[in-house]
Amino acid sequence: MFNSAFRKIERYLYDFNYIETKINTIQSHKSEEEYDQSYTKYIKNKSSSLEDQAIKNIGLEQRILKIRKWQSLIKTILTEYKETDNLKYSFIVLKYFNKKNPIVIENKLNISIKEQKDIQAEILQYIFLLAIQKNMLVREVNL
Repeated sequence: MFNSAFRKIERYLYDFNYIETKINTIQSHKSEEEYDQSYTKYIKNKSSSLEDQAIKNIGLEQRILKIRKWQSLIKTILTEYKETDNLKYSFIVLKYFNKKNPIVIENKLNISIKEQKDIQAEILQYIFLLAIQKNMLVREVNL
């Protein structure tokens, strides 16, 4: 139950610097789909109707909204940690944004690998609780 949620949270943390690129890719895909409609394509596939396109667009918009919510949540947490807990902030930056290995983190922050795992667990649990409060992990919790 919690492992899938924690993996999802970590994926958003690792990909945080690329969220805008991901959103732009989704939006450009949506635009390409809208302009790539033609009568011959419709006749050939018989599945590219206006209704199908509207359903796809709604799905893409929901996906963009979900990604933006995660981006906002992570920004809020980063700001909070930067002001109150510099160790956790530095850990997030090194581990997830700079993708440093535990040995490099140990040398830079002077914390053991066991302490790193404890800090990582605290961070993930905190993000998990905030995500539940904002109904962002409904499916993972209801499993």
